[in-house]
Amino acid sequence: MPSIRACFIIVVFTVSSHFAISAQTTASATPEDQVAQLERDWLAADAKGDSAAFDRIVADDFIGSAFNGTMLTKGDITPQSGHPGGLGGATPSDTSVRVFDNTAVLIGFLVKSDVANPTRTRVTLVCQKRAQGWQIVAAEMAKM
Repeated sequence: MPSIRACFIIVVFTVSSHFAISAQTTASATPEDQVAQLERDWLAADAKGDSAAFDRIVADDFIGSAFNGTMLTKGDITPQSGHPGGLGGATPSDTSVRVFDNTAVLIGFLVKSDVANPTRTRVTLVCQKRAQGWQIVAAEMAKM
């Protein structure tokens, strides 16, 4: 029967290995992959009305442009807690990401096919890597 000390060492080793593998996987994701994931996380938070996740993803100093050309702030686009935002059901398509040091530009389409009239919206996101990770700092969308 193994001693308590041996069991403790095995548990510590197993837990340490798990965290090392998790950290390695996150660290090995390219900045382009991280920014593409940020877009998916943003759409998921918007679809669920997850304002806490949305708050982490979109920078406090966010600026954007609405379809009619008016300027938007973070407060204008944050979904009400528990209620889907305007992009609910949209999925990214044909996404391209370019990274320039701590800034990235993502261009692609948002496709909503779960509605009577499927739509494609061209999206341009500007993201910045900050102390808490990548955040969306600017966005422009154009209906296609």
